[in-house]
Amino acid sequence: MKTLQKLTQLAFLFITLLAGTSAFAQQTQGGQGQGRARLSAEERAAMQLERYQKQLDLTPDQSTKIKAIVMASVQDMEKMRAAGGRPDRAAMQAEAQKRATEINAILTPAQQEKFAKILAEQLERQNSGGQGQGGQRRQNSQGNQ
Repeated sequence: MKTLQKLTQLAFLFITLLAGTSAFAQQTQGGQGQGRARLSAEERAAMQLERYQKQLDLTPDQSTKIKAIVMASVQDMEKMRAAGGRPDRAAMQAEAQKRATEINAILTPAQQEKFAKILAEQLERQNSGGQGQGGQRRQNSQGNQ
């Protein structure tokens, strides 16, 4: 039961992270992304896998399996975005939850803890900088001086 609760929390964090990533990608497309070009699905998947390899100390077998999961998920998300209009948020959340669950199943218990912390930290960074271009982050850093 406790594992299911942790997995649910992990999936929620992952979903929230993806929602923020989507918002950032839209800003980048609109020219507000400080001149960065939008990455392809393959590039985003490769970057994410590289981060996971470094942060979770993945074995070669884990890397291969997670690469397939990440790539399939990124491509599915890309299809949703390319369909025109606003992507279906519920469908994207379901995909993100599926992806987190699949990745979590491959990890050792110690890696699962790290994975949950990574997602929590990313969520915290996203929420602290979620107003425009870091508005709240600047307010927080000014208030701490």
